[in-house]
Amino acid sequence: MNIIIGISNSHNGSVSLICDGEVKVAIQAERISRRKRQSLYLDKETDLLQKCIRYCLDYSGLRYKDINAIAISSPWKLTTLSDEELFHNIGGTPDKYFGTFYVPHHLSHMEYIIHYGDMQPGIVLVVDGSGSLEEDRSKFNIQEKHHSQIINHTHSSGKEVISAYFFDGFKSYLIYRFSPTQNSSKDQHHNTNGFLQSIGHYWRWASLYCCGSKNGAGKVMGLAAFGDHYQSKEKDFLTIKASGKIELDFMKLNQLYKKPNIFCLDLSNSKHHQNLANRVQIETENVILKLLSFLKEKFPANNLYFSGGVALNVVANESIKKSKLFKKIILNGSVEDNGTAIGAGLATYCSLGFDRKFSNINEYYGRKYINKEIIDSIMSFNFNYKILSRNETFKTAAILIQEEKIIGWFQGRSEFGPRALGNRSILANPTGKYTKYLLDNFMKCRDRYRPYAPVVIEEKADKYFEIDGYSPVMMRNVKVLDKRLTAVTHVDGTARVQTVNKDQNKNLYYLLLEVEKITGIPILLNTSFNLPGEPIVESPQDALFSFFNGSLDNLFLENILVSRY
Repeated sequence: MNIIIGISNSHNGSVSLICDGEVKVAIQAERISRRKRQSLYLDKETDLLQKCIRYCLDYSGLRYKDINAIAISSPWKLTTLSDEELFHNIGGTPDKYFGTFYVPHHLSHMEYIIHYGDMQPGIVLVVDGSGSLEEDRSKFNIQEKHHSQIINHTHSSGKEVISAYFFDGFKSYLIYRFSPTQNSSKDQHHNTNGFLQSIGHYWRWASLYCCGSKNGAGKVMGLAAFGDHYQSKEKDFLTIKASGKIELDFMKLNQLYKKPNIFCLDLSNSKHHQNLANRVQIETENVILKLLSFLKEKFPANNLYFSGGVALNVVANESIKKSKLFKKIILNGSVEDNGTAIGAGLATYCSLGFDRKFSNINEYYGRKYINKEIIDSIMSFNFNYKILSRNETFKTAAILIQEEKIIGWFQGRSEFGPRALGNRSILANPTGKYTKYLLDNFMKCRDRYRPYAPVVIEEKADKYFEIDGYSPVMMRNVKVLDKRLTAVTHVDGTARVQTVNKDQNKNLYYLLLEVEKITGIPILLNTSFNLPGEPIVESPQDALFSFFNGSLDNLFLENILVSRY
């Protein structure tokens, strides 16, 4: 048995445990600290790091002595630690230790996503804010293999922002990289306030301008649908040259846009910000499609693997699919930095000489809580509860939803990624007249322009949505065909749909069947179970705290129904 601990030493930190090339368990630091987008510094946040590692070891029934290797990925300047320092920071000492492996950031993103491709050859595109420094390349003890025809737009003082690889089904080769300089004296970088010529940083800038925070890219994507369809009468801010080099004109951007939303006001009626969001969205799609066409011409492939934080843009994902550049697009939910903990661990496993393994698309990498833990947590709150049979659980939940109640749904292993997929979810009636109003104003406290997502039984999805295939981790944005689904239909008539089958999530699947019996529609509104500004709940205690301080009508903790009265 070979045990590797993967660590995302990042602004979105996480830890994974890889056992014989398979992902056994993984946890985002934010789920433990209860601080959204929690960083994980190896030398500063050691208490949190140790809690994350113990979470993985305890679930797996392992101890520190069983660890064979530690894999570290970071978008920051590489800092190596001695074994003594590292073991002190993680809280324990391995027995048979093969070594510590430092993995380039984009390589970790790449390894993460190809794990879910079933050995299918293809182009792997990684697009994020920024990753490893070019000056750190020689320090990594896991190195990328360069293709003989690599297209390289890197600067010695650069930082990787886009990388592409060709995966032949067994090995990967770097075929493209864009690492722009961080030198602010260059014309394109004048007055950039630290932003790079990066698609991810374009979205960070737009998020700061529209939402008052650099972490609101998802809000900007939702806002874009309200904007007037952008048609350029002048040169775009974000462009790509015939050579494949990306350019982002911050000077022009800052000259034209001078009304930042510094007070974080609701932008539901702000055409200025809506139009900007639409422009950022359209320019992003155009550049990604041009880059993919450029890459495919030089490196023909039928399949595309897409990773990095920009791959969370479901509107762009659908544009890629509709372009028919590729027969298949492989996407999984943890494409942002949390997934690099898995990617770094998998890269290390292969580097040690073991054969690569693959997995079905999956995000349920957290732990499951038993009923004793749940009841012990309930006893610390003054709530009534009732233990139901399995069938009673589904029927009772379906009846409550049909009665327009909004429920917390806590089941099985927690999700690892940024989206609740039916195990730590708030569920509601997607046809309810007041569902979105209640969620926006009393439960989620969200801006009115932000949409909610539906979950539907996979084999019946095409009856209600314009979708071919499946979307198990909410990575596709498709047209809604049924006008009754008002609570999950965005202003442009689309929805970020999740499909579910019996093998992926039995509890959610059977609940949807019960909902269909009562309402006639096998669909629920599915949004993350958390209080405003908090991460998704992890434990029964988190769920009960959220229920106590929020406005949900009922809470299901496995087969236990919790009520306020």
